[in-house]
Amino acid sequence: MKWLAIGLKLFPYIVMAVEAVEKFVKSVKGQPKEDAAVAMIHAILMTVETGADRDLLNDEDVNRATRAVMQSVVTLQNVIAKKRGG
Repeated sequence: MKWLAIGLKLFPYIVMAVEAVEKFVKSVKGQPKEDAAVAMIHAILMTVETGADRDLLNDEDVNRATRAVMQSVVTLQNVIAKKRGG
């Protein structure tokens, strides 16, 4: 469950990336859209790495956690939208 703790720390960045991709990337769906959000999170992590003086981008646990949390966020957003009728 180490990946879950890492993913929760990244949660605010993941939500921001998912919202930005949903807002600005309308023509892409599925895996390419997810990859765009992951790329945005990687850009954010590059800044965090500099401040923390740690290599986060090349950590497989961080990458796996980021994608797992992001998929959960998107699933939750889809369920909420469906319940609201949107």
